[in-house]
Amino acid sequence: MDADAEAVQAGPLDTAQDPGGEKYRVTVTGSQGVYVGDHGIQVNLFTGERPRGPVVAGNVPQPPPAFRPRAELMTRLRAAGPGVSVVRAVTGMRGVGKTQLAAAYARERIDDGWRLVAWVAAEDTTAVLNGLGVVAARLGLDRPGVALEAVGAEVRSRLEADGDRCLIVFDNVTDPDVVRPYLPAAGRAEVIITSTDTATADLGAPLAVDVFTEEESLGFLADRTGRSDPEGAVELAAELGRLPLALAQAAAVVAAQRLSYPVYLDRLRGYPTERYLPRAKGDPYPHGVAEAIGLSVDAAADGDPTGVGDTLLGVVALLSPDGVARRLLHLGAAVGAFASPVRAVADPAVIDEALGRLADASLLAFAGDDVVTVHRLTMRAVRERAGRVGAGLILAVRACALLDAARSALGEPRLNRAEVRAFAQHVAVLNEHLRSDPAYRGSTADEAAELTRVLLNLRVWAVSLLTVAGDAVTQAVNLAEPLLADCEGAFGPQHPRTLSMRTTLAAAYRAAGRLDDATIQYERVLAERERSSPSMAPDTLTSRNNLAVVYNLAGRTAEAIALLERTVADRTRVLGADYPDTLTSRNNLASAYAAAGRMTEARREFERVAADRTRVLGADHPDTLRSRANLAGLLGDIGRADDAIPLYEQVTADYQRILGPDHPETLAIACGLARCHYLAGHLTEAIAIYQTALPALERGLGPTHPTTRDAQDGLDLARQQAAAPPPPAAPPQTA
Repeated sequence: MDADAEAVQAGPLDTAQDPGGEKYRVTVTGSQGVYVGDHGIQVNLFTGERPRGPVVAGNVPQPPPAFRPRAELMTRLRAAGPGVSVVRAVTGMRGVGKTQLAAAYARERIDDGWRLVAWVAAEDTTAVLNGLGVVAARLGLDRPGVALEAVGAEVRSRLEADGDRCLIVFDNVTDPDVVRPYLPAAGRAEVIITSTDTATADLGAPLAVDVFTEEESLGFLADRTGRSDPEGAVELAAELGRLPLALAQAAAVVAAQRLSYPVYLDRLRGYPTERYLPRAKGDPYPHGVAEAIGLSVDAAADGDPTGVGDTLLGVVALLSPDGVARRLLHLGAAVGAFASPVRAVADPAVIDEALGRLADASLLAFAGDDVVTVHRLTMRAVRERAGRVGAGLILAVRACALLDAARSALGEPRLNRAEVRAFAQHVAVLNEHLRSDPAYRGSTADEAAELTRVLLNLRVWAVSLLTVAGDAVTQAVNLAEPLLADCEGAFGPQHPRTLSMRTTLAAAYRAAGRLDDATIQYERVLAERERSSPSMAPDTLTSRNNLAVVYNLAGRTAEAIALLERTVADRTRVLGADYPDTLTSRNNLASAYAAAGRMTEARREFERVAADRTRVLGADHPDTLRSRANLAGLLGDIGRADDAIPLYEQVTADYQRILGPDHPETLAIACGLARCHYLAGHLTEAIAIYQTALPALERGLGPTHPTTRDAQDGLDLARQQAAAPPPPAAPPQTA
């Protein structure tokens, strides 16, 4: 069934837009179907074969300058060999090098040719699920439309069953319960957890990481600066508490400015920290790190030939600590997000040069070649410094511009799911920073209102795109519920933007199978729009269509038909019979007729809509495919299953080609084919299709979702019919 979807942006967001041309990720040639996932993994649709050889998933950090391997800790990490899965909890304060220790071990395993090395940022549930989605894609376990919770469980099961020479790192775990469901309970996989929370030690064998020893500190400073001054190095290391992060900041400035240790130490002790970095209650910086970061930022900004480094670092500090794609920064540069007195618009080469200078200053690092990461302590220091000197608002505005450019470049959400998830994570993190820090909300009411408006738009887009992408519906609902409350607070409950947001939340509820919740929201939107807008207004027509769809899904067919007949008539009068929105309502009306048993009317309308959509939208458009599937289902219901089966088979093949074999829409179509086989008496074929589709639906949508329940009911009926004794033979006719 079709439905409209709308967003706060400048027009509706089509939930079934044609992926189009080069964006297709699927090829089918004869019996050799290949599904190409978001990260390039190729899987034969028919044999299930995947590429052989090492697989690296996620962004393993590169070694920083003058990296110290910390041999004793590495030896302890290597000590636990294969066997029952052991979780090594690497705990310690921020800045001591937990992540770098785990990264060194991961790089070692890559060099050793291990079958899988996976890196998952694990600060919260969303980050964990997004990271596991990347791992699944690299393993060929990723499927369009399957919920990330199910994908993560499938990764865990794969590691339990076949985890020999496999390593997965969960970096920066803040809550043990977030990663616990995804830790292998058995098998030969190795798992490392890094965390500042000592409670994670209960997840496995603990390995505490402390600051550098004096010997390690002196070796690091000598390697990084090239200076031979043991006494000065000892004093500097002691001043910084031998914290690796602070030592890296200090060494970068000493090397870049050709300073002696005593001169740097004098500047460190005289740095006006309170001017830039207020001391946070209950969470103080480790000794010396605030001053060291401040000196590094100053040194990087002085004489920066690019003119964008300071702004670039400030914007990155407002985004997800899991990392920022280099291509995203390039997009931001193109729209002036990093404009400066030196450059109004920076090109990619300028951005790359600025990133290189910041990396040389130990203010950021690279994970692979394409992802930029900044230590969380450094991000915090940069944000607080910017807010203190009055630069917070402009950085917030620039971060919004960068994310809006990213949103515009996303393309079809179902074919760019990893990018959609990363976009939503950046938006959520930016919103949290702006919500919690007044320095980033604007100094005047007008500034605050404008920033709120722009950020609300980005948040609505994040929810809409996640809903359409189909594999992070729980995340979409979790983002949408507080967003609706924020819209009500900013604009009022009857404002058009609030109503659009309520519609977006309803769409997320419907995608999650929460029909009662969706109905409540759609009814409120329609009532308000009919009260305040003309009955023929496009938004009012959309609201009627949306409510009718959820009525029909909930079995309220009479109400659905009444709304849809009125909507079809009005949309035909206002937009024309061939307009896509009109075709959507016509298709929905045909579905409601079928649900009410009005099969002649339903068949006539399905046939007309299928022909019109083929003509207007093209044969491969998802809406066209849906119309053909609806027609096939109706033919089965009216006793023409033998005619329906070939049509269903072709539509199923088309769905597999366009959306992938395990997308919920593809599985729903396959279940329709199974039902036609059942109606035709082909019980063996029906059972086989249901048995294949049902586990994928349970993984992707959950066992209580209406589509999953319908598939289970269909399988039960087919099995009961197959087990029933044949009816007695009819008596012979008498003359």
